[in-house]
Amino acid sequence: MALKSFKPATAIAGALAGAALFLTAAPASAADPPDDGCPAWALCPYQDGGGAGSKAIVVPPAAGGNGEIVRLTKVHFLNGTLANDQVSSWLNNSQCQVEFWDDPYSELHPSQLDFTPTWNWGAKGDYGFNTPDHHLNDRLSAVRFWCP
Repeated sequence: MALKSFKPATAIAGALAGAALFLTAAPASAADPPDDGCPAWALCPYQDGGGAGSKAIVVPPAAGGNGEIVRLTKVHFLNGTLANDQVSSWLNNSQCQVEFWDDPYSELHPSQLDFTPTWNWGAKGDYGFNTPDHHLNDRLSAVRFWCP
């Protein structure tokens, strides 16, 4: 029995549309790869160790911006969570030196947690539970930039 209403052009258009949907759809269970989406000239703190979880994007000052402090009490991860005392890893994609601080304005116990020198693109810090620096997990409250 032959179908008299079958049109080859319609079948080809339907097949192409289906293929386009299949090729552009992302897998439902795909997670962002570690350190995903940190733009150039930015510091990206991540909520989870290993550059995973939600990130924040902190833009350092322009060249010559020295000593500028960014308090994480004013920075949010992309999922809306406040970044203060919630950072477990970071990626520095800027040319700036960055100092990482716990409570930098405290008169009692300010402490520098970490550091990355200038011109060190791609420098990372990780305070996840299976790292040597796990004791620093979720203590970061400010960063200070020194930009050449």
